[in-house]
Amino acid sequence: MLLLALDTSTRQASVALCDEERLYGEYTWQVGNNHSVELLERISRLLAECGVTLSALDGLAVAIGPGSFNGVRVAVAAAKTLAFALRKPLVGISTLEISAAQFPHWPGPVCSLLEAGRGELYAACYQFSAQRDIASLFNGRPGQIGNYQTLAPQELVHYCQQEISPIFASSGQSGAIAYLFCGEISESSRQALTQHLGASAVFAPALLSARNASLLTYLARQRFAENLLADPLSLEPLYVRRPSITTSARKQPLLGSKTSQTDSQNDQHSTEREEGALRH
Repeated sequence: MLLLALDTSTRQASVALCDEERLYGEYTWQVGNNHSVELLERISRLLAECGVTLSALDGLAVAIGPGSFNGVRVAVAAAKTLAFALRKPLVGISTLEISAAQFPHWPGPVCSLLEAGRGELYAACYQFSAQRDIASLFNGRPGQIGNYQTLAPQELVHYCQQEISPIFASSGQSGAIAYLFCGEISESSRQALTQHLGASAVFAPALLSARNASLLTYLARQRFAENLLADPLSLEPLYVRRPSITTSARKQPLLGSKTSQTDSQNDQHSTEREEGALRH
């Protein structure tokens, strides 16, 4: 099954072309804020270098966030457009799950993080099968514990201690529970987590936390096998929290201070779309 995977969730982007046995090609690079400019060019270059046409694809996979609001939208929109136009199946996977899936051998909780701005972190906690048979060693799909969170570092520590630690304590894990934090984490967030958790906070090296779209294809293939497909028409980015939307101060004198009935209806429709995205 030949899959094209796209991830522009943050300032790091990645695209990959893989089947079950072969990595045809992959680009992982620092895209900055040029997601919409560089993504399609990298896809075109990757396909050309691999000698593959879009029609040869069997499916698409995309990282749906959380992350940069604009960045996430670029990959999701591109994947939806390609899936719809080519009539190919599509799978969407959380950016946080992709980061956590790189550490299947960690025995305790894996906390996948991304900087959310405003001094907060996007977070989700995962665990892998406690069984250590051969099959489980190569099952890179982590099980999520609890819901997605947007918390300050100190609040995240409280959440882990109150919600996550009891799960592992009840499973018979002895001794102090160590949390593996992975993902794109700033130095200030690392220091805050270490201050409150001490030696119980373990941080994956930055290079090992880099997301690769080839891993996204591996996770997606499991979804395809279980027929857990996304609808290209209804798939929405996973924002976790509502984007900050403000009205330009320069336009206020032109718009006037009163809101028309049409504006109120548009605001209501925009709010409904935002809430729909947040429910995913």
